[in-house]
Amino acid sequence: MSSYSHGAVYNPVGAAKPIKEPGPCCPRVFISPPHYIQGPSVIESLGRYCSQILYAKKVGILIPEFLQGIYGDVIAKSLSEAGVTGKTEMFGGIPSRQEIARLSSAWKSEGLDAVVSVGGGSCADAGKGVAFDLKVHMVVVSTQSATDAPCSALSIIYTAEGAYEGGQVYPQSPNIVVVDTNIVASAPKRSLISGFGDALSTYYEARTCWENPKALSMCEARPTATGYAIGEKSAQMLYEHAELSLKAVDAKTPDESLEMAVEANTLLSGIGFESGGLAASHAVAQALSWVHSVHDKHLHGEMVSFGLLTMLCMEETAGLKGRTEELQKVGEFLQRVGLPITFEQIHFDAADTKSMDTFIKVALEQWFCHNEPFKVDAEIIKAAFFKADAFGKGLVAKHGDAPYKAIHERK
Repeated sequence: MSSYSHGAVYNPVGAAKPIKEPGPCCPRVFISPPHYIQGPSVIESLGRYCSQILYAKKVGILIPEFLQGIYGDVIAKSLSEAGVTGKTEMFGGIPSRQEIARLSSAWKSEGLDAVVSVGGGSCADAGKGVAFDLKVHMVVVSTQSATDAPCSALSIIYTAEGAYEGGQVYPQSPNIVVVDTNIVASAPKRSLISGFGDALSTYYEARTCWENPKALSMCEARPTATGYAIGEKSAQMLYEHAELSLKAVDAKTPDESLEMAVEANTLLSGIGFESGGLAASHAVAQALSWVHSVHDKHLHGEMVSFGLLTMLCMEETAGLKGRTEELQKVGEFLQRVGLPITFEQIHFDAADTKSMDTFIKVALEQWFCHNEPFKVDAEIIKAAFFKADAFGKGLVAKHGDAPYKAIHERK
């Protein structure tokens, strides 16, 4: 699998420093998918999108076997009607370098014009790697709204055994992102709610990067005002529509609130985090994913929700303006939708020294953790982490934990 670095392109001097920062002539950079298509039954038009937007004649379809059984015929019919040939490979389940190499080898001599991934974030991550290797267009068909990954020029890569290996960035975002809200409305409610945690954090992290002149976006360049504004809009739309959208999932029928929430989760958050930037919230989330008791029980956005509380506690302690009021607003929203707000809810054992040491070490290793406008060290992370737990316990004592239990406890 080939390598690429945003930093080497946009900010070669600053990105090479131990703590990344804007170097000489560091630009502002904005990246996004050129086409984002969302709505009920849009998967039925997939062939038309590929043929008329990308002029594709032959595409590789990457799809998990269980989804092939559900949507395979719909996709095949759509491609056939548009005059597009599809070559299907079943996704092996883990976006590893070995899986990407297997798929690249299988399709290398096929003369594909595009790779089309159908499924969740892991399938898209593998598909992006294959499209990059084969130097063809990338189309992401997302069957859930659990993260902002579909729009990103990024794959999270795992070992063949499923252990986290690292991130792989690409020069371009996917060419087309398709989100069928009929499918999202029928998906488990927990996946949509997890997306709320990921997308809400986008604004607060982008704001931190915007206010700190030494911070970098995920392009390893300075953030743009547009990326920041999109992140802010993502949070605004969630505060207005997230809770209402859950009724559409209960009814398994998309409505305007679900459309708005899905757009916030997928498009606005996807653009906002890359072109606006990440900070301590995602560093905490990434560190939590290294703790087995957390990783084995939680989705990415659930970890981000506790990361966001931790970041706001950290920034409040540092005296950043408005954080006390924001911490209250964010915490109450997370409680109402059922996202984790305590150690107990995120399944983190604070008495486990090994887990705590791993958590702090990994958090500090994330370069974007140091986008905060103050020095972040082990003491500051640990203090904010415990402060977030205490704050969350206060919210549970006041409002209860029924929303969390409704999602996480088996009936």
